[in-house]
Amino acid sequence: MKIIPITAITALLATGFPLSALAQTGDDSSDAKPQEESIWTRKQLTGDWGGLRTDLSKHGIDIDLKLSQYWQGVTSGGRDENDEYGGVMDYQVNLDGPKLFGSWDGFSINIHARTRFGEDINTDAGELVLPNTGMLMPAPGNYHDTDITGLIASQFLPFNGGLANITLGKLDIIDTVTMFFPNVTDGRDGFMNVHSMISALPWFGAVAGLSLYGGYAVTINQEFMSPESGILVTGTENVSTTNGQLADSFDDVWIAGFHRFFWKMDDKPGYLMLFAGASTKEQKSNDPHDFVFKPGQGIENDDEEKPWDVAAYFHQEFWQAPGDPSRRAYVKIGGTAGPDNPQFAQYNAFGHVEFMGLMDARPHDRMGAAVWWNSLSDKFKDLVSPVADLQDMYGFELYYNYAITPWTHFTADIQYVQNEWKDDDMVVIPAVRLVINF
Repeated sequence: MKIIPITAITALLATGFPLSALAQTGDDSSDAKPQEESIWTRKQLTGDWGGLRTDLSKHGIDIDLKLSQYWQGVTSGGRDENDEYGGVMDYQVNLDGPKLFGSWDGFSINIHARTRFGEDINTDAGELVLPNTGMLMPAPGNYHDTDITGLIASQFLPFNGGLANITLGKLDIIDTVTMFFPNVTDGRDGFMNVHSMISALPWFGAVAGLSLYGGYAVTINQEFMSPESGILVTGTENVSTTNGQLADSFDDVWIAGFHRFFWKMDDKPGYLMLFAGASTKEQKSNDPHDFVFKPGQGIENDDEEKPWDVAAYFHQEFWQAPGDPSRRAYVKIGGTAGPDNPQFAQYNAFGHVEFMGLMDARPHDRMGAAVWWNSLSDKFKDLVSPVADLQDMYGFELYYNYAITPWTHFTADIQYVQNEWKDDDMVVIPAVRLVINF
């Protein structure tokens, strides 16, 4: 069995890196002698900074700078036929405890800041379509600023003959999702639509925040190099664009847990993941019968409910290139269910297939296809029916990610979506994406 250094696991998990990749890459020790590489073959555009990047890494400081640019449009259907250009600059710094302090094995600190510029078409397609995950952070819409969306401290500990991880701080929710759900990306590499990646709407109805104070504890399956079980506790106040008040953030909490059952089919990994979450924060009922007219006070809704959701995800790899497990293909199917009140979305289902390095001549390319469906709550539909007719939503997405160099990738993406508005035609959303790793 391959032994992976705990410092490597710490650094990669703290940044949301899929642990399964460690089994493919092995130990990339910072003690290795840096080699001068061509601009066409190195992993970052700016290279090793004359050896500074390697020296910083040896002393426990790893820096990742990534620029993601999007052009995306609504060519037909939707709320507004429009196209927009925008992007996000990501800055990630990981501080490795053992290298920095000479001790404190398994400890790390990760900082994730984002600069958002330009515009997106997320609401032009339909308010609940969410066609561009990458442009949601730090805040969607007409938002142009730089914010620290994630600041976490992580500690690995021996547990039951294996490993456990405890992480506390300001959680970037997209980073947290990519850690909890291996192979799910953040909109920069794979699918762009949130619904193509994961069961989103019932879950979002309970979480209601892009950055949250909180923490999680997970156990690590070392054979599959992936989180096996865990629990997550966060506050309910969104702090993606502010630091907020720590104490006030925990007036209510969101609690979630999961367990993943692993197996191998024809020596290819797979799993079934069960997930459940609930919030202590009461939300106003969306049942029309809970609204009453009170003389002198107007229309009021005194009934409140607490949101919750359950989910299941099936994942199975079905192809691996001989001698190179990083080139692989997998299928993922999942679904989420929640109450019809107070959440506006009750059910979700999705399925997608992705290929990494399918062609021998293009080992770093990536492509995928996804379908998804979201069912809005009947109570929510009835509530808004006097002003709008709503319907269930569904969509399809297809993308191809072309590796121009190891540090820059170009993606062509097309989405077909039926949004939540009954009077809207099918939405056609073409897009291109350029990601540069500096």
